[in-house]
Amino acid sequence: MIDYSKVLPDNLPAPVDDGAADHLVGLAMPKLTLSATAGRKVNLADLGSGRTVIYLYPLTGVPGTDLPDGWDAIPGARGCSTEACDFRDHFMVLGDAGVENVFGMSSQDTYYQHEVVDRLGLPFPMLSDPTFALADALTLPTFAAPG
Repeated sequence: MIDYSKVLPDNLPAPVDDGAADHLVGLAMPKLTLSATAGRKVNLADLGSGRTVIYLYPLTGVPGTDLPDGWDAIPGARGCSTEACDFRDHFMVLGDAGVENVFGMSSQDTYYQHEVVDRLGLPFPMLSDPTFALADALTLPTFAAPG
């Protein structure tokens, strides 16, 4: 059986590191409280001194629903489910390496994010940042897409 959450089109453009996130090394997380799919609020500044992985992704697609026009032409935009599955599949390895928290994060609301947590069987919560507060606080690179 094919795991379609790990299948990506062959013709996707490769992302290029433009250095837009180089300033993040060594920065403290801002005092920012976000809703999590686990039904709690998470203050990023209170995560503690242990290792935390927060991966940001632009959009969770839903099976049977078309992606926005041109989505596959945006370098790095496609593959969020694959990325989530990789973190899921390596969750225990990350814990063994000292990671205390793993979170996925997008601008979608927690209700929407519950679908992907359930569908992919993710052992970690997703964080919702619909106002791009973390992007603003840390001057993160973003992009706009139609739809």
